[in-house]
Amino acid sequence: MRSVGKKLHFIVPLVLAVSVSQGVSSEIKTDLEKESYSIGASTGQYLSNQIYGQLQLGAKIDMDKLLEGFTDALKEKTKLKEEEIITSLNNRAKFLNDAKEAQFKKLQAENLKKEEDFLAKNKAKKGVNVTKSGLQYEVIKAGTGEKAKPESIVIINYKASLLDGYVFDDTYERKAPAHLSMVNVVDGLKEGLMLMNPGAKYKIYIPSKLGYGQVQMRDIPPNSTLVFDIELVKVMKPGDMRPKKKFEMMGLSDSKKDISNAPH
Repeated sequence: MRSVGKKLHFIVPLVLAVSVSQGVSSEIKTDLEKESYSIGASTGQYLSNQIYGQLQLGAKIDMDKLLEGFTDALKEKTKLKEEEIITSLNNRAKFLNDAKEAQFKKLQAENLKKEEDFLAKNKAKKGVNVTKSGLQYEVIKAGTGEKAKPESIVIINYKASLLDGYVFDDTYERKAPAHLSMVNVVDGLKEGLMLMNPGAKYKIYIPSKLGYGQVQMRDIPPNSTLVFDIELVKVMKPGDMRPKKKFEMMGLSDSKKDISNAPH
């Protein structure tokens, strides 16, 4: 997602090599030409993505043989038997899977080291508090009122980012606060919210062990420290989110409806 430039750096020389071998392209005029070109373009885009991903994992590509195999397959004149092709692809798949696993473990170790270094320095800063679990937080603004409980529903505004500054979620940008059940948030965020009173603003640093741990969560890498600039707007009880019945909206309760004047 943030590596488009790198992808072009790898793919452009390969595309140029293909273009030279094909000569000068003709104009695209008719609907048939457009449709045919689109089939080729979509296939080429798929191949480009495959090539880029494999190059990133350290696999080599012989572009001449790739194009030869592609052309031969279109002509139904492949030089390898189907069993040989399957065996070769399986061997390559194993190499790529092993490379992905090694790359992921390396990323885990690198991020864990970055996190340990950051948290060690950050906890020494003035105004930073550390809980027994390792959660770090700064009180930007105090609040008042009853704090959230493990079963509460909270209304919050926040900007959530990583240590490199990448913002992966922002209610301020959406211009709509989030309504969250405390039972559904990660441990670090739950602990931080339970420290706050309504109206408070905190900066919370959530270690990966209290966040998403060693897994990759969408665009959040493994062993990532989560940084929340957060405002607790309101604390509600679970029942407060329950849709009201018609007689409740009229000001009557279920158990106290007056039926003395009901028609017989």
